[in-house]
Amino acid sequence: MVAQTLIELGQNSTTAIALIRQKRSPWALNNQTFEQYLNTGIDIAYLLTGLETHT
Repeated sequence: MVAQTLIELGQNSTTAIALIRQKRSPWALNNQTFEQYLNTGIDIAYLLTGLETHT
């Protein structure tokens, strides 16, 4: 949630992930699928998974 918020506030995904790992733990966001989602973006993730677009 924090990473997505940082991205929506203008940080790129790499910076957002690095900041969270710096403040919390190097193992924070250790889920590769979630990290890929952050790098891809929610709009593309919706398209790739066949989900309806968010409103």
